[in-house]
Amino acid sequence: MIVIFLFLFLLHSQCGLSDDRLIGGIFYKDAEDMQVALKISAKMYNYTTSIKEVSKRGEILEISKLVCELAKEGVVGIIDGLGGRASEHIQAVSDMLELPHVIIPHNDLYAQNWSVLNMYPSPIAYNSALKNIIEYKEWKNFTLLYVRGNSLLKMTDLMSMGNSTDKHTVIVRELSGDDYRDVLINAKQNGCVNFVVDCPSRNLEQLLSHAQQVALMAEEHSYIILSPDLFTLDLERYRYGGVNMTGFRMAKTSNNEILWNLTAQFNEDTGSSFEPDDINTNILLIHDAIVVFNAAMDKVNVTPSELDCDNYESWTYGSTLLNFMKTNKIEGLTRTLLFDGFGQRVDVTMDLLELTPSGNQTIGTWKGNNLLIERPITPGTEIGEESILKNKSLIVLISKTAPYGFEKQSSTELEDNDRYEGFTIDLIDMLSNILGFSYKFRVESNYGSLDTGEWDGMVRELMDEKADLAICDLTITAERQSAIDFSQPFMTLGIGILYKEPSKQPPEMFSFMAVFSKEVWYNMMLIQLGLGCIMIFIGRISQKEWQNPVPCIEQPEELSNQFSFANSVWLIIGSVMQQGSEIAPIALAPRMITSVWWFFTMVMVASYVGTLVAFLTVEKNVLPFETLDELYRHKSISYGAKVKGSTIDFFKNSTTDFHVEMYKKMKSRGWLVKNNDVGVALAENSTYAFFMESTSIEYYKERHCDLMQVGDLLDSKSYGIGMKKRITFAYLVKFRLIYLITMLQR
Repeated sequence: MIVIFLFLFLLHSQCGLSDDRLIGGIFYKDAEDMQVALKISAKMYNYTTSIKEVSKRGEILEISKLVCELAKEGVVGIIDGLGGRASEHIQAVSDMLELPHVIIPHNDLYAQNWSVLNMYPSPIAYNSALKNIIEYKEWKNFTLLYVRGNSLLKMTDLMSMGNSTDKHTVIVRELSGDDYRDVLINAKQNGCVNFVVDCPSRNLEQLLSHAQQVALMAEEHSYIILSPDLFTLDLERYRYGGVNMTGFRMAKTSNNEILWNLTAQFNEDTGSSFEPDDINTNILLIHDAIVVFNAAMDKVNVTPSELDCDNYESWTYGSTLLNFMKTNKIEGLTRTLLFDGFGQRVDVTMDLLELTPSGNQTIGTWKGNNLLIERPITPGTEIGEESILKNKSLIVLISKTAPYGFEKQSSTELEDNDRYEGFTIDLIDMLSNILGFSYKFRVESNYGSLDTGEWDGMVRELMDEKADLAICDLTITAERQSAIDFSQPFMTLGIGILYKEPSKQPPEMFSFMAVFSKEVWYNMMLIQLGLGCIMIFIGRISQKEWQNPVPCIEQPEELSNQFSFANSVWLIIGSVMQQGSEIAPIALAPRMITSVWWFFTMVMVASYVGTLVAFLTVEKNVLPFETLDELYRHKSISYGAKVKGSTIDFFKNSTTDFHVEMYKKMKSRGWLVKNNDVGVALAENSTYAFFMESTSIEYYKERHCDLMQVGDLLDSKSYGIGMKKRITFAYLVKFRLIYLITMLQR
């Protein structure tokens, strides 16, 4: 009997424990990952959950109703996955009910309220961290990019730097809508190279993509990204462009068993395949919110109550539980969890990471109000490692493409490597001197493509280990990066259009008319005709203009007036021709009109003569097209590129319809050429526009005076040294190439 009684007592206790540990959650309907994270985290600490979904953003009445529903179920607190204005409404109802309210997303509205906990670091913490990082980077000017809704409170200290005595230039730009390219292009035109970016994680990937599309991801560009989810994104495409990208990470991912367990369970429940480093920060913060609840619940005995919003009831234990949640100092997945009296996180610790060609690297730590930079030794600088390439002989693939690599012009016969010269030839020679290897060149005109579903050319030879390095105008593309490895870019450029300079146009028969527009000539004719009529009228009504035609007759029967139609018009036209006439106005009014008109004609004639000289002496070059779109629509001009390479791939893989149409036309009509020399010859001797890299265009323009570049660059890309993936000496080549580029730029 006693055993049965104890069993029933324990069963009742367990049921009571389950009822005492009910956590409420409010999320948007599409935030399925956050809902799963709450269920997993709650289960890890023996909590049950009640999750409410908000069907549409901005539904204020629905949000308030859901909070009241959770209160009626007897929850001990609410996990808020909405953020922004929606959190304000949850907070208002929670204040009335005295229910602990934990906000997961970054809270744009920095409100100090006793009943709320913000899991994200406060704007004050970000202010201090950003200012220290910018001072460390020694930026003198930078641009703040923020998405509407993200508060500028995190950056008030940065904006005040623009008014400081340090002469910082601070530009603030809002990123609105779904297309950020216009804002980024404007920043590029204004010479901006340093950026601080504050935008939600859901917008970050698109922003980075648009920045790359407008050529703001090159070596000279530097970014500080506020979102702690930067390094959960796939940044592979940006690693080799040379851009300096710095960001934060709140989680400690190494040797973290709890994080591994959370990730494994999350992958199982969602069918995902995330690594611990790839887990979104909001998921980690939901786990830590449960940790905060659990630590407080262990210290205070609370009895849940079913609260009714209509009766304005409040929970007796709410304020006590919340005080324990604030004062407990515990460790979670996002480091130390400690809050001030207003629910803002204090003693925040974040890693400072940087994107490098070898991946993400931790370069420092932000803790409290201190920035500690501990930049690690770059791989390849340790003593003894450079001996890997010492006395090794490498096969280096090159392409005979000026100015990167081409045969020397010599009166004597040259052999082996001595036959070649060019920019990349000099570059590999400097690398060999530093790393102590020898090399032998092998010429390969095909850079590598996937036209047949299999890699060919240089890429295939590197994959099959028939060659060790490829150095030429080899473009770093995402497609090639999937097959081979690349070094740091040694050159950034774009595709341009090479075309012959138009022939000089001789002056036309009526070119003297081109000085003024047609409208000016028409108006001049109308003014002269109208002024002639006015002179007739004024002359007729002026008494002094009626003169005695025969002076010897003192009282003539008739008086004559010199302002006939012919005389009036000739007086006006003659002044334009700078010719005098025998017509001389006598009355005051005709004289004033004539004087003003003569002054006007003197100015007009002087302007005409001065401009006419330029029109007759300067021969105009009339281009048949000035943009890619005009070239596409031109009927009599053919165009093309090298048959294989990244230039033709730009058109082939483009998402723009007329780019793809141009590719199809080039391929079907045989306008593609084997190499640059053939394309240059066609451009010089026929109506042929040749697409090639901007640096090559500059080289050929200097040697062919009748060639020119038409229009702006079509894209932005980088050249790098190609090598087999996971080859042992890859990091040595990458590191020493960075060193060489730095030395050459000084």
